[in-house]
Amino acid sequence: MSDPWMKFYPTDWRSDPALRMCRLSARGLWIEMIALMHEATPYGHLLVSGRSPTDAQLAVLAGTTPEQIPELIGELESAGVFSRTREGVIYSRKMTRIAKKAATARKNGK
Repeated sequence: MSDPWMKFYPTDWRSDPALRMCRLSARGLWIEMIALMHEATPYGHLLVSGRSPTDAQLAVLAGTTPEQIPELIGELESAGVFSRTREGVIYSRKMTRIAKKAATARKNGK
């Protein structure tokens, strides 16, 4: 998607029990990842220029240290906040559902 904005519902963010179980630092990383996934192709996948960022690259993009990334990603993954493709690419289930729904609506002329 090429939209410069996205729908963000604070109530969804604050009411997601899996996400709420994570520390503030992990939730902060997740919102940074969401912003990156909004700009990615395919939409909702953690890709930068078509490639999955390394921990060091993700740390630079998120404004943290590379040493923190594996622990924070592990915390988010253990809580079931995101999924991975067969190739191991992190993606947001909600964002991919939104993209699929939008594509269907465009196809149907809505």
